[in-house]
Amino acid sequence: MRYLAVTVLLFTSAWWPAGAEAQGRGDATGMSRQIGTGGGTLASFEGRTINLAEDWEEARACLVWRQEGVLECFASAEALDAREAQLSRRRGATAPSVSASLVPTSGAPTAAVAAYAYSCSSSLRLYDDNWYGGRRLSFWDRGFWQNLGDYGFNDRASSYIVGGCFAYLAEHADGGGWWYPGPTYPYAGEPVMYSDWQDTISSVYVG
Repeated sequence: MRYLAVTVLLFTSAWWPAGAEAQGRGDATGMSRQIGTGGGTLASFEGRTINLAEDWEEARACLVWRQEGVLECFASAEALDAREAQLSRRRGATAPSVSASLVPTSGAPTAAVAAYAYSCSSSLRLYDDNWYGGRRLSFWDRGFWQNLGDYGFNDRASSYIVGGCFAYLAEHADGGGWWYPGPTYPYAGEPVMYSDWQDTISSVYVG
């Protein structure tokens, strides 16, 4: 049985997605949405550009990290894993250490903290088959709703693995409708989503 999204209000305010009152404001972060002329999102795949909303072609796994300027697809999940590891090492080498000296006692976060905090230590992974099978879509960005229809993944998720941050999985675009009531805390996994939630997720939020 599903639970109304409003029940989330029973939790502490820290668990509520930041900026949820302005759902779907991905562009507010300043990165390009790279929307194709027919809708959807353009991604690189083996030296060419594909529109994910129209056809993944032979791609089996896609990586979304807009705040790093990355929208890439791969022929295998292993190739995506290797790319994620490469990007993580690069980010780790350049990201500032979030020490007490970087955290302001009042006002807005410092630029160093903001640069470090916009993505999690690992990605939210959606799979279109149970037991983490089939095509995979990985999200690194945090702080805004992303609509799965833009990536050709609307109503396709059947299992998932949460990355290093809380995640929210919504029935409709822009966080609308019901929210998935299963475990979405950091590093949780759901090899088989609840039966009435199979192939119903339309947007995700990584907090």
